[in-house]
Amino acid sequence: MAQRSVVAQTTQPETYTTPIMYWWMRHFFTEDVSPATHPLIELERRASWVGLALVLQALNEIQAAWYLPYVHWLRPYVQLIPFFLILGSFIAMWQAFRPITLKQQAQDMQKHPSRGLQILLVLALLTIIGGGIELGRVAIMCFQPPRYSNDGATLDSNAATLLLQGRNPYTDSNMVDIARHYPILPNWTTPLRVGQFAHQISYPNSVELRTVLDTDLKAGKTPEFESKVSYPALSFLTLVPVIWLHLPNVIPFYLASYLLLVFLGWKFARPELRPWLLVFSMTNVPMWSSVFGGNLDIFYSILILMVWLLRERTWASSLFLGLALATKQIAWFFIPFYIILIWRSYGFREIAFRLLIAGSIGLIINLPFILWNPSAWLTGILTPIADPMFPLGAGLVGLGFTPFLPVFPPFVYSILEALALLLSIAWYWRLCKEHPESVMLLAVLPLFFAWRSLPSYFYCSAFLLFMLLAAKVNNRSTDLAGKVLRVSSQGE
Repeated sequence: MAQRSVVAQTTQPETYTTPIMYWWMRHFFTEDVSPATHPLIELERRASWVGLALVLQALNEIQAAWYLPYVHWLRPYVQLIPFFLILGSFIAMWQAFRPITLKQQAQDMQKHPSRGLQILLVLALLTIIGGGIELGRVAIMCFQPPRYSNDGATLDSNAATLLLQGRNPYTDSNMVDIARHYPILPNWTTPLRVGQFAHQISYPNSVELRTVLDTDLKAGKTPEFESKVSYPALSFLTLVPVIWLHLPNVIPFYLASYLLLVFLGWKFARPELRPWLLVFSMTNVPMWSSVFGGNLDIFYSILILMVWLLRERTWASSLFLGLALATKQIAWFFIPFYIILIWRSYGFREIAFRLLIAGSIGLIINLPFILWNPSAWLTGILTPIADPMFPLGAGLVGLGFTPFLPVFPPFVYSILEALALLLSIAWYWRLCKEHPESVMLLAVLPLFFAWRSLPSYFYCSAFLLFMLLAAKVNNRSTDLAGKVLRVSSQGE
């Protein structure tokens, strides 16, 4: 009996603990640094980098008009700020899935959590203040008349209204009617480089937008402003119940969508990472701003998340992919990455079958409008690339409005975007099995080089990346822990 007791004691794994600066950090960082907990330690390190990405994107929500009056010298270089903030968030997201060597993993385990990781956590917690302010604005806005800070929400809401009236949203959408029914400010519109803006390359200022819009409204037509429904049909079909119920606005739908997104993250996340999820859900100031503005990205993010979370289930994953494709064009950027992931994991026949299911669902949802007026539907869907919009965004094109780079012709940005897409696809081919979550950065990265690289294109990626990280099951954790232990022992 005594011998068996001694044997049992010697075979139990040793547990090592590391001091943490503050007691509350124990809810985020484990104190057990034994090899058995290495997968969790690695996820906590990666979560810290996601937190930095969210903080940088939250800083990008600070309007330049708030600080430019106090730093006039910064005005010619103001476009550098969103460029570097978004680029910095990309680098932080890359750190969240970047493969590291066993030696680095062993070193991280010995000093976990490092002072740098603790600082990143504190920064994320401080950013909750901004998220709380946005949440308060959203709660108030739910009971107010519709006042959306982007024309996409207004066009979609109007499209749902037109459909309930028995009219085709793709043919009857008109900015004149929209301006009469919705309080829309000129800087909430999408100006086009036609008419009075035909020979202008720089984005019109608020005075120019107001002058031209007032003139157009008096004339009864608005050629200089985007009036078409420019998304697939599910973008406004989801809003039909909201309009039919005569709710004050569509913000409650997008608030419910965001809460559902957080709930799904909680459901799939490892229990140890759920405190991170709650913090990030509030730190995510840009997504709260998107809820406030009725941004469609909130809804399509749920669908894309479910595509990857349920990737082992053929019908479920394909269903959500089809719904995503029928909602917004940005979801189409995920198709080649999904093909690579499923092809490498299950084979060509499986991805062909899934694409058939997803394509059929997307087609069925849009088919009534295609049959109603094929030309109008196709024109609306191609609006983002066919209409002459102004260069705008936080990506490379933004540097064209600084002293460092000119604004190149649109085809230059198209070439760069295509090259970035090819490189991202090649990169994902190498990463997809080990880090399928990397798609949340790689799929939107090409848009950073586009003629229009709006920050909203990138705002959902960091949170979704974390959700996939938190739900990830590392099948090699046992072997990896043993390897790390050996490397750590050799280092000693």
